[in-house]
Amino acid sequence: MFKIIKIRLITVILILLLFSINISVLANSLWSDEAANIYEDRPDYIVGDIITVIIKEDASAVQSANTSTSQANEVDAGSGVGFLDFLKAFKFDFSDSGTADGQTQRSGTLEANITARIVESLDSGNFRITGTKKIKINGEEQIIKLSGIIRPEDISLENTINSTNIADASIEFEGRGAVTDKQEPGLLEKLFNFIF
Repeated sequence: MFKIIKIRLITVILILLLFSINISVLANSLWSDEAANIYEDRPDYIVGDIITVIIKEDASAVQSANTSTSQANEVDAGSGVGFLDFLKAFKFDFSDSGTADGQTQRSGTLEANITARIVESLDSGNFRITGTKKIKINGEEQIIKLSGIIRPEDISLENTINSTNIADASIEFEGRGAVTDKQEPGLLEKLFNFIF
């Protein structure tokens, strides 16, 4: 009798253990609420629709050059003979060398958001977009111009696209105003730079 109770007790404990393992496995689902819905239709974009482009560009370039040249010349002539015996023997040596090193480095970062318009639907299914954004603060005007080709599948469900996903991208950033004008070299400086 005691043995039967013991076996039943062990069986109940094993069933409870298996049940608790199943509950913990179910609690750790692979599904995420943040994942895109595979059944959700993406909008059909047409010419004239607008898309927000998130510009985040980092560019840097380094160029270096090294040059080394050298040359040597030697002329050795004996004294004159016959009626040219008044000429004395002479020797002439000439050599020169030169080295040059140069390096240029440039880097830039641009971060902005700009809303662009679809201006053309290409045969491949891709879109050509263009956009311009002007910001004027205290007499200073900043202008951002953007154009390029995008794929519809790169557009997020929030109707945004990263600038790194734009093919043939052209991004221009200009500034106008008193501060920008002060950064420009003066007329005399431009003249001296042209001459020298």
